Amino acid sequence: MINNFAFIKEEKVISIELANRILLRFDEIYEKNNYTKIAPNIIKLQESDIIKEPLLSDLLHKIKKKFELILKTSDLIFLQLWLVSSKSNNSNKNTLPYIPHIDRDRRQKAMVYLHDLDIEHGPIHLGKPKNTNEIEQIRKKLPKEFQKKGLNTIDKEHLESDLIPIIGKTGDVVFFDTNTPHKAGIIKDNYHRKILRFDFQRPCHKLKTYSLENLINKLKVF
Repeated sequence: MINNFAFIKEEKVISIELANRILLRFDEIYEKNNYTKIAPNIIKLQESDIIKEPLLSDLLHKIKKKFELILKTSDLIFLQLWLVSSKSNNSNKNTLPYIPHIDRDRRQKAMVYLHDLDIEHGPIHLGKPKNTNEIEQIRKKLPKEFQKKGLNTIDKEHLESDLIPIIGKTGDVVFFDTNTPHKAGIIKDNYHRKILRFDFQRPCHKLKTYSLENLINKLKVF
């Protein structure tokens, strides 16, 4: 495992022909609305859902294998797939997710570009931290209510340089660790963005949770 892995964009991971076929299925899924919609622009598929989608199932195996080669590991656990279809909106661009931040649940994510993404399409912005261990400590200390207080934001003092937009072509894939400071890009009027986002996690990155029963048993030791 590369402990300081931040992000990488791999070009032409899938062919334009395959990307176009997946994009057609992407639009059909949105039209039929047979899966879980967690936001107006996001549909979530779990492993039991992907089994019903041959194109996405084959792609999952390809992405997972590629990611494990990049990380030099073989323990990635698939969590979920997001189908994200976004347009320009009037959200406050001075708040999350439009400012640099990390995620409380450390994951490894892969974004598949289903069409060319230029700066106008609002691609994800990524940047490398000065000290990866410091970022990990910030993440581990985040409380449950971190989002309301914006405690997962990352100041410039923790960054090597400004975050950069990851533009790309159809079939490119961006692989990144969510300990990498990142932010959402701003989609300009009359533009849109359609991507697939595969979420994985390594066992060593799971947050430890304790039930009341576990806590009581732990206290009995003392």
